[in-house]
Amino acid sequence: MSKLIQPNRDDHPEAAGKHLEDATVLMVARRYDGAAYLAGYVAECTIKSLILLEHGQQAWGHRLNKLSQQAQRLAALPGSRSAKYSAILARSSNPNGIMNPSTGWYPDLRYRPSNMIPQQQASDWLTEAQEIYAQSIIPMRLDGVI
Repeated sequence: MSKLIQPNRDDHPEAAGKHLEDATVLMVARRYDGAAYLAGYVAECTIKSLILLEHGQQAWGHRLNKLSQQAQRLAALPGSRSAKYSAILARSSNPNGIMNPSTGWYPDLRYRPSNMIPQQQASDWLTEAQEIYAQSIIPMRLDGVI
């Protein structure tokens, strides 16, 4: 349980870790659609953790690019607590990446038929989600802020 757990028991840092572990298992099992889908939730939960750390209120929505922009705006405020953990978001501008608003992740992937996500795309999204997690959640844990 993290320090960011919400009254409704939502715990975004813990959820990010859970989804990362599950996405990794699915990738190894060649379940690329599931791995890519959960990689999106790793990124989403990590970004929402940054927003919670800074703002103290839960962020709503699933559009990664919008959530990332919100987290980056908050991180740029004077006295920001999240700035050092948000730097990865500014570097996540891969045109084929998980946060691309046109071609990236979206929660409705769960309604698509099997084999819609190619192996390379799933691998790229999972790698990006791992990097976002590793450069945000892990340092926040080590610093004792979550």
